[in-house]
Amino acid sequence: PNGIKLERFVFDVFPFVDKMAILEVDRAEQFSPLKNAPGTGVDCPETSRSDLISQCIRFAEAAGATVQMPADGRQPDFEISSLVSYAGEGLESLSGKTLAADQYITDLAAVVTV
Repeated sequence: PNGIKLERFVFDVFPFVDKMAILEVDRAEQFSPLKNAPGTGVDCPETSRSDLISQCIRFAEAAGATVQMPADGRQPDFEISSLVSYAGEGLESLSGKTLAADQYITDLAAVVTV
């Protein structure tokens, strides 16, 4: 084998803690498991990347922008650097703009619009 799976479950820590808190979060916003090899189609690098792109599109749309989807129907290569916005904050300058689908936003002043 070329790797070792070090997966643990939440209940594995119970014997080692004095106090514990559990948070329930929106899976689409907070969690995208990466535990399988590329190409498996489930919990793999491709699905994690797709989830991140979908989240970035939601961030842009929540700020009032529109992301132009590719004509061929594929998911765009659209990402917003976490140095620009970690959770969708600070994107107000995108409001009313139509953004090019394939771009990695590292500076709001250099956003590609259509």
